[in-house]
Amino acid sequence: MNKLILVIALLALGACAKASDTGIGDANGMGDANSQNLPPVAPAIVPPDEAADPKEPPSYEVGIASVAAERNKALERCATQPAAVRTQCEQEANAAFSESEAKLQDLRGNTE
Repeated sequence: MNKLILVIALLALGACAKASDTGIGDANGMGDANSQNLPPVAPAIVPPDEAADPKEPPSYEVGIASVAAERNKALERCATQPAAVRTQCEQEANAAFSESEAKLQDLRGNTE
């Protein structure tokens, strides 16, 4: 039953498309005088001039995300350690994250 409804809907859409095929050439400017009434086509999207300079440090968001990813990997490695070493490993990972986060604080905020 659902397939029958789908086929009927597709046939109806096909009939509508067939009836409007005569207007396709007009949109491309190859039609009759009615094509002169169409608005101009928008220009292609041009990338902005503002590109990140690879020589400059990353933004705060990129830097903190990178440091957080390193911390998460370190914590995953710590989880595989024996319980006696795991606590110290986690503390070292957290300390390294805090130190790196402190170094990134000057990048935080509006730099413009």
